[in-house]
Amino acid sequence: MAEELTTAAASSAPDGTEIFGRRGELDLIRQSLRCSECSGILIEGEIGVGKTLLARTAFADENDGIWIRGDRVHQNTEFGVFGLLVDLDGDSSALLGRIVSRLTATRTPQAVFVDDAHLLDSRSQEILTDLASVGSIRLVAMTRSNPESGVMPFSTLVEDRVLQHLVVGPLPREDYRLMIEDRLGHIVSQAVVDIVDFHSKRNPGKLLELLEYTERRSRFLMRRGVWILDGFDTDFDARARDYARIGLADHSPQETEALELVVLAGEVELATLLEAGLGEAADALVAAGDLKIDAQRSHVYEAVENHASDTIRFTTPTGRSREWFDFIDACGDTPSERSQVVRAEWGLNCGAEVSESKTIGAALAAARLGDWHRAMRLMGEIPTERLSPHELLSVALLYCGCNKAPLGLDFLAHGVRTACCAQLVVDSLVVWLNRALSSMSPALRLADFRTALERLQDDGDGHPGEGVDAEFGLKLFDRVAAVVADERPITVDVLEGLSHESVASGSFHLFDTMLRATDMLDAGLTVEALALLESLQAEFHFESTATLHVVMLRGRTLLQLGRAGEAKQLMTALPTHDIAYLSARSGPIDLLWAQTHLLEGNLPGAMKALRAAIESLTYWNLGTQLPIALAEAEYAVSRVGTAAEADDLHARFDELPVTAPYHEYRRALVLRTTARAIRTGEPRYEHELRRKLDEAEADGAAAIVVLIRLHLFLHFDEIAPEAMCEAAANGTGREFDIVGRLGTALCDHDRAALTSLAEEYGPSMPDLAGRCVALAARFGAGQSRGPGGQVTGLTAREKQISALIVAGRTNAEIAAELGVRVRTVEGHTYRLFRKLGIERREQVAEAMRDTEGRLRA
Repeated sequence: MAEELTTAAASSAPDGTEIFGRRGELDLIRQSLRCSECSGILIEGEIGVGKTLLARTAFADENDGIWIRGDRVHQNTEFGVFGLLVDLDGDSSALLGRIVSRLTATRTPQAVFVDDAHLLDSRSQEILTDLASVGSIRLVAMTRSNPESGVMPFSTLVEDRVLQHLVVGPLPREDYRLMIEDRLGHIVSQAVVDIVDFHSKRNPGKLLELLEYTERRSRFLMRRGVWILDGFDTDFDARARDYARIGLADHSPQETEALELVVLAGEVELATLLEAGLGEAADALVAAGDLKIDAQRSHVYEAVENHASDTIRFTTPTGRSREWFDFIDACGDTPSERSQVVRAEWGLNCGAEVSESKTIGAALAAARLGDWHRAMRLMGEIPTERLSPHELLSVALLYCGCNKAPLGLDFLAHGVRTACCAQLVVDSLVVWLNRALSSMSPALRLADFRTALERLQDDGDGHPGEGVDAEFGLKLFDRVAAVVADERPITVDVLEGLSHESVASGSFHLFDTMLRATDMLDAGLTVEALALLESLQAEFHFESTATLHVVMLRGRTLLQLGRAGEAKQLMTALPTHDIAYLSARSGPIDLLWAQTHLLEGNLPGAMKALRAAIESLTYWNLGTQLPIALAEAEYAVSRVGTAAEADDLHARFDELPVTAPYHEYRRALVLRTTARAIRTGEPRYEHELRRKLDEAEADGAAAIVVLIRLHLFLHFDEIAPEAMCEAAANGTGREFDIVGRLGTALCDHDRAALTSLAEEYGPSMPDLAGRCVALAARFGAGQSRGPGGQVTGLTAREKQISALIVAGRTNAEIAAELGVRVRTVEGHTYRLFRKLGIERREQVAEAMRDTEGRLRA
């Protein structure tokens, strides 16, 4: 599948190298060589973006093109670049004539390609400029952005519109992913894309260097055909630092000092930079995009977090680093929280005195900011016994988030046993529910929470009046214990009557709100769920795996409401480039991308994203979202893949623990039931689906009702327009809209409405489009009626099929018995239903009896 996408998205260079995401640029270069209004093009870009590869591809089209290349050796020799074309040692007075004759030897203007044009000597630039100006040659010049001389070659020709100007920038995101997959040969998770993006800034040349390095060092993990990131490799970027050093070498000495100071400190006030004599240099760096000015504090210069800044922190000599630290420490500014974190680690690395309390505070702040590896490095400086119970909970969340759940649960166990308040125990219980149910950590068991709560009930709360009390905690514990004993999923019902008792923040509040939001989505209250999730995300702005779940639910809600642009902003926004954070967010974000691709009709992209999501969620122990990912993949594979692959996904779902706070669990059960029915044709799965329909209607799960109604129409030949219209009236979102419009069109036999649905949803829902087109055609053919408008008698085949339907046979079984195709049986069944005036298979027996009664009469 990845190979098919690569072929579609890439062009080939003459040496067989694939060119990703540059079709527009390549077309522009070729067009400039044929244009009657210009004499060529200036191609500008950073090293590695593919300027030379693009030009080489265009050069291969030219039968009589000339290729020359500037270099530092010939830069100080007049006309040195032409040494391979003409004899530079001959008569010097005729040298210019020899060069012009060689460049203009053909009847039509030759295409002259100049690589590294910023390294040409001035006389060579002059002659090429003159010949291009009068149209004697076609000039394609390649130059680095921001050349050392500060002067862009042939810029006057661009200003005079003799040359077109092309700036080759980073690759588009989707083409970048395809290039990585092509290089690695398998599907890649979002984390792999994010970390390579961070190191290379989507520069193709840097990407290839990095991937060669990662292959040698086995930096990525292969899981069932998907490359994922393990999240522990902090030395991954060793090779990338070489590229960062190349860029840093372009700065002046003062700019280098200013950049180093601001990066090491995180931020520096203008007064401090002026004191160091670096004010003008800092302004130049802001203009170049290497530093930024705080939007709220215009006198504060901030570091731009990228690989160059990371390299500065890694490579600055300890002596100079300590000197800068003492200088900043003495300035008495008021740094932001992020800057405090950076400075704490900076001080520890360069041997300065950093207090224990400041180190703990910085570590906890880094965890909140999603800077997880830095947080763990800082925590490594503090003995565990020095941490308070609340700090232990924060550290437990950090280690669980970094996929070190056993260690995180050990911290959690210590925190529960020394808990000073019921709120801490309740929040710890929530963490345990999300992380430990599948493994039943020996460090912490369910009974330990009761022990802690009973102790607090007897001894009193350490924070009276703040958060929930022990009585509340015991009520919650009893509910959870009952669910665990019964082996049921944890739903909002577990908290019924408890939610209103708690106004406390913390993990429990987040847990409670997310369960309510999921319940709202099931009930079709999509707009209300979005409002709740947005308020929750505003309240819990710090980065944790719990907030990643909020982002995923919010994104899926936005997609249901047709607000795909906002969902994509959520997916692409990166508050941090921490390798563990990127790895943890990969599964939820890949799941969102899968939904987005499905809505946009990109089924191959959706399948890749689903596979990536499943492997990342599994490896990173994010089981709350795993059921919906497995179910969506099984449903999609059942329609377009192999039965063996779908069965494997079904089996993986069955292996999940039953008791857990899963997201969209009811939707997942519907999807996998339908998928099983599609693959097997067994009536029991259709019966199971109808049972779920009855349950959903009984408890007001309107979104589940609409989903099942849609599946019955798509896969089980049920045409129930009245029921569709009724179901669609009970909620908001994409599926409610589809089912409502479909029901109305079927009620009215509206061919135009059905055709419109088919056109609108053809790319994303080919099953729906096919059904709509077929029904529109049948409505146009009209019904066969006898005198007085009564339905004519059934054909022999229709009677035969009706008897088999009454006997409980599926369409597949009927087709096998009659020796015809399933589609033929479907056509007969449809006409049978129309003649009998029914909508469901269960109505056939009664309708046949009525018809026979009328015929006898």
